[in-house]
Amino acid sequence: MERAWPRVERVLDEAGLDRDVVVTEHRGHAVEATRNAVENGATFVVAVGGDGTIHEVVNGMMADEKPLNPDAVLGVVPAGTGSDFIKTFGIPADPAEAAKHLAGDHLWGRLDVGRVVCRGAHGDDVSRWFANVGEAGLGAEVVRRAAKLPRRLGGNVYRLAALQEIIPMRPAEGRIEMHGRKARGVRVDTPLAPLVYEGAFDLLVVANCQFFGGGMKVAPRAIPEDDMLDVLVAHVNRREAVKLLKKMYGGNHVPSPKVAEYLASRISVTTSRAMTVEVDGEVIGSTPAVFDVVAAAIPFKV
Repeated sequence: MERAWPRVERVLDEAGLDRDVVVTEHRGHAVEATRNAVENGATFVVAVGGDGTIHEVVNGMMADEKPLNPDAVLGVVPAGTGSDFIKTFGIPADPAEAAKHLAGDHLWGRLDVGRVVCRGAHGDDVSRWFANVGEAGLGAEVVRRAAKLPRRLGGNVYRLAALQEIIPMRPAEGRIEMHGRKARGVRVDTPLAPLVYEGAFDLLVVANCQFFGGGMKVAPRAIPEDDMLDVLVAHVNRREAVKLLKKMYGGNHVPSPKVAEYLASRISVTTSRAMTVEVDGEVIGSTPAVFDVVAAAIPFKV
């Protein structure tokens, strides 16, 4: 961010955009700063950084059950090591080019925001909002391992971490209860209803947007304004997991008989052993977990 910021400031000056700048100093600082700004009347909050920064800003814009201010707009300027969220919307990866999109009155629309409640490290319930993608199982373990690898690897850090985690992976028996419908083979106007997936699985993806893991198009049909979350449940062996990983970069891993696909507004997960849970690239706890969505929560500027 430090190298990108002078270029971003020049763009903002040329566009005549006034701003109050907060440089974050610790984990959670962006949550605190955003909440303070919105509570004091800010109506346009821009996350300058990677997916972790966006995650914190979104959590700062949300209250217990709804946005702090439903009219407060979110903007994004990518300037971090991970920038998967922006890919769904076609926001330029170059910070200065992305900053040009902050001018004017045009909005992309209102962004759905997901929420997960899961078991924290100390056995308590942890609640977190997410704008992009949540996971339980293998994908969350990949996020945990990637956080320990050198940042100089850039987007390749997820590919390397995935290959390392596939070796020791083991499925869990679980029950996934959903208020939703199948994503394929049914009419698009099929109403949501109770659904259950029961059995072994290695990977659960709950996606609001399409990309994660350094450019993997994990949920190619996700629409972050359809009031639903795309759910993928995979049960594969190690060889199949490697093939699935390779195909994810092009979004070609689905349809597949190894991946069950659903659309749901609420997902409840219980497992025979604790499975790691992550959202937006942040490991937050383990199963049991409940995911749901607040539709049209935040106006989004592109």
